[in-house]
Amino acid sequence: MLGARLPRAPRLLAARTHLRCMSAAIGRIRYRSTCGGQLGFTFSEAVLQGLGTDRGLLVPERIPTFSLDKLESWRGASFEELAFEMMSLYLSPDDVPPPALRDIINRSYATFRDPRVTPVEPLVDGLHVLELYHGPTFAFKDVALQFLGNLFEHLLEQRGGATITVIGATSGDTGSSAIQGLRGKKGIECFIMYPEGRTSSIQEKQMITVLDPNIHNIALGGTFDDCQYVVKALFADEPFRTSHSLAAVNSINWARILAQTVYYVYAYLQVTSAPSGAAREYAPKVSFSVPTGNFGDILAGWYAKSMGLPVDQLIVATNENDILHRFWSQGDYSRSQVKQTLSPSMDIQISSNFERFLFHMGGDDPKSLAELMRGFESGNPLSPSDSLLAACRTQMVSQRVADGDVLQTIADVRAKTSDEYTLDPHSAVGVAAARQFLSEQPTPSSSPMVCLACAHWSKFSDAVGAAIGPECIATMALPEPLASLEKLETRVKLLPNSVGTVKDFITDTVASRRG
Repeated sequence: MLGARLPRAPRLLAARTHLRCMSAAIGRIRYRSTCGGQLGFTFSEAVLQGLGTDRGLLVPERIPTFSLDKLESWRGASFEELAFEMMSLYLSPDDVPPPALRDIINRSYATFRDPRVTPVEPLVDGLHVLELYHGPTFAFKDVALQFLGNLFEHLLEQRGGATITVIGATSGDTGSSAIQGLRGKKGIECFIMYPEGRTSSIQEKQMITVLDPNIHNIALGGTFDDCQYVVKALFADEPFRTSHSLAAVNSINWARILAQTVYYVYAYLQVTSAPSGAAREYAPKVSFSVPTGNFGDILAGWYAKSMGLPVDQLIVATNENDILHRFWSQGDYSRSQVKQTLSPSMDIQISSNFERFLFHMGGDDPKSLAELMRGFESGNPLSPSDSLLAACRTQMVSQRVADGDVLQTIADVRAKTSDEYTLDPHSAVGVAAARQFLSEQPTPSSSPMVCLACAHWSKFSDAVGAAIGPECIATMALPEPLASLEKLETRVKLLPNSVGTVKDFITDTVASRRG
């Protein structure tokens, strides 16, 4: 079956030696802000700071690459082995010594229910599905946030028991994944904001039933974009940021993007065969359809492509909150009102990680990017130049999927698969977008199409029930521990959409905790 764990690649140990030599030859990767105010950061500094003091996002000053021979040497590697190889391209032993990095990776993915971590399975119509929901919270965010929690703890221990205050915004899944990654971690206070009434019931329960003393949930009156604005405002407040040693857990943190690049390469190796003979220099290509809200997941795919992964198409799959689709199809990146849809984690109008992509597409020019973002943040539409828009279109395409198509896709996939495979609504956006894209092509593609499955269906049982019928959903048992969430005690703070109020709550809470 596709995705089965393979034996250790025989060339892997030799490849590691080559990698260490190559890394020494090309030097350490440094990090900079997209807005130009900071540069020369080490990996550790970039991870702990999270967001630039100039409100820019931190990116590598150069993107390391791997050859096709290197890619082939990774065939047969486990997910954990591949993660070690790829992450080692972006950090040095001074940041995290290799034995410590291996330990962090192994502990992070030991929490997953499938030993393959992110397996690929065949779906329908020649499509494949990359299952990213086998972690503790049944969502793709676990892949990065289990790693980030353990990484934070290691970096703080290296600094003699330093402390940080983690602030995050979530449209649903980031919050519970971050909480599971950070609960009980020494030296870390974690504050998660989510839009009150705009997550699924299970998503909310996964957050507010965690009662560890270092976890603090805030239900904010407003939308996810409001939560995200508060996070950026707090990071931009230098005295507050410094006094609390703020750290980011959203995908604005570079370590999250890095962790997510791994499963693109892992998926590629699962759905392709090694080329041989004269065909060796022409590696097969793979396409990916990515349900997209905050742009972090598909950005990780773009970084993997830029590193050397043979990618045919990257499809930006949006729901009815289609600001990204409007950008690709019309050059229009302007805000509109956030709609509540069947895929709430994608109900976003401002995609934070899009800034990183625009920075690279604009030639890594911080001055131009800062001017572009200043205009957008002041409430105006983002105005890309013709050359910038053209550059973006060479790297990705987009599709918009309405709620009706989401329901139809869930029902159709379940009916067509012998095991009654059930998509969650976000994953259905990716599958529907892939079908739409392929139907528009003049000739069939020879590249495998991999659709990213973001979450387990049980997190969105109301939407799934609307697709397959209430009598059918009633026969489907929720997996544990989700089934027991309703019985658990909860703790959450309801706050208005106010930067000052959130700031005061964090200050008072940290003071009482650290006394």
